[in-house]
Amino acid sequence: MHLLADLKKRFGFGESSVDQTGRILVVDGHDVVGYRVVDQLAYIDYPMIRVGVRNTDDFQVKKWEDNEYIIERVTFDWVDESTYDIALEDVKTVFVTTPMKPANWDVHFPKFLDACHRAKVKKIVKLSFYHAIQSRRENPRQCFGSQEYIKEPGYGIPTVPFVKKHALCDGDLILRKEFDATIIFATHLMSNVFRYGFESSGLMKSHELYGASQGKKINYVSPNDVADIVINAFFDKVHREAHNVLGPFPVTDKGVASLLSESLHTAITFVEKPLDFFGESTAALEKIKASGMEENFPPGDFKRVLNRSPQSFREYLRDKDRMSPIELKVVGAFQPVKLDELKVTREEETKEEIEATDEAEGIEVKTQDAAEKEVVGTTQMAQ
Repeated sequence: MHLLADLKKRFGFGESSVDQTGRILVVDGHDVVGYRVVDQLAYIDYPMIRVGVRNTDDFQVKKWEDNEYIIERVTFDWVDESTYDIALEDVKTVFVTTPMKPANWDVHFPKFLDACHRAKVKKIVKLSFYHAIQSRRENPRQCFGSQEYIKEPGYGIPTVPFVKKHALCDGDLILRKEFDATIIFATHLMSNVFRYGFESSGLMKSHELYGASQGKKINYVSPNDVADIVINAFFDKVHREAHNVLGPFPVTDKGVASLLSESLHTAITFVEKPLDFFGESTAALEKIKASGMEENFPPGDFKRVLNRSPQSFREYLRDKDRMSPIELKVVGAFQPVKLDELKVTREEETKEEIEATDEAEGIEVKTQDAAEKEVVGTTQMAQ
């Protein structure tokens, strides 16, 4: 079976999918997950893709220019609510990613849902954060501060701004019964090492990776896996659901630095920093990492939904064809050296990583300009 046909089958994309799913709006389509969602939709020749970005002139992707169908670019700004209705015109399906800017995007989310209602949007897929899963089924905006809610585990959702914002907006979406809704609770994205300013500048300028995890293992998930489960949610016929999407096993930040060294052919050193080195939101997330709670997370829903194992950090770093321009800008700043010149002490693969690699099944994912090829040993997606 050829790659493209396999990929369409895995995502559940068939002849009736366009009628069911309609025009898809990907909000913040320039970010690491949104970019991948658009890229995969383009690859399977989905005919109605719209990308919402703050500045359409800044969002030009050459490899999409030869796509059979035009990928629409529209202005979308969380702060400017007047952009909502135009971006949502004739849209049936919406994907909302996790923007870090503006900082108050969650305040505008209820108004965005109102605009979705006016546009008669059918389905909303929202990317959330794994730790926000503790949000109540009732609207968290009404129960924050209650004694019952504050009794959650020690790190406390109310003390972590990023988690709190997602919990609030997840609750808003849960309450809106007029939409089919899928919420995807993902752990820390592996791409974060290339995404945020202090990380990318530290890597490029000093060949250092910064954190405050105190040697604890952290659950990182590949943005490739998150994007794939998002697309599956577009085409499935389940009305309201949630998926927990995690990496195959936890890894220390020192281990991540070793994997970066291997991938970038440059010695990368992990440097433990004090919490005041980071901004408020990042420092709060680092405290979660340092708690050690992520060392024993359950396996998550990825393999159940897509019938293949999630990518390891090493596999994510090798899969450069799927990286966004944001990631490639950092990766491209490194000049490869000869392997025998690179003196890096790499942690040996853990038993979990070996098993995860051996068990990894499924479809090799390529970008649009890649040639189709046979994939041996592919398992079909569980229906």
